[in-house]
Amino acid sequence: MRWGSEIADTLVQVSGVLESLPPDRWNEQSLCELWRVRDVAGHLVWRLGSSTAELLRSAAGAVLADPGRNPMSAIGDVSVAAASADPAELVRRLRRIAALKLGGNGRTGVSELAEAVVHGYDIANPLGIRMQLEPRVTEAVARSRLPLLPLSARIVVARRSLVAIDAGWSVGTGPAIEGSAEAIVLYLFGRKPRSGN
Repeated sequence: MRWGSEIADTLVQVSGVLESLPPDRWNEQSLCELWRVRDVAGHLVWRLGSSTAELLRSAAGAVLADPGRNPMSAIGDVSVAAASADPAELVRRLRRIAALKLGGNGRTGVSELAEAVVHGYDIANPLGIRMQLEPRVTEAVARSRLPLLPLSARIVVARRSLVAIDAGWSVGTGPAIEGSAEAIVLYLFGRKPRSGN
């Protein structure tokens, strides 16, 4: 399934959040352990705005530059490098990527949707900002994560149902644990929310 319009909507919301920030808040800690808000924005620009060939080339270059290093850490450097652009330029690039995705250009699968949603939450949640996402979007992102869950979360969803009380969907089996769609998505992707959203 193609999710171009939903990715576009999410990126427009993220752009709006970023556009409203004073310069110092771009350096606040995101929900990604090692990344500031700015770095997450750079990651979105790199991950969603690059062609498949560009992604592979830049990721391979980062890994080969330091072969003994953790590949995910090396790839993280690519995102941080993209984040060095001026904030207004990062917002402009995100809006341009949104327009391209809305037109069906580039990769518009559920993995790209998950990138936009989860990293959107990574930015907005610690800032105390609530993103407004359609239930079918958050459900698709949650379900896309199930085959990749770490063991501890896999045990939880094997024994309990995680019920998104604000979105009308659930994952897992067994007695219910209720929460917001945002909280469930963040849990499934290994995040710890810092606001009450």
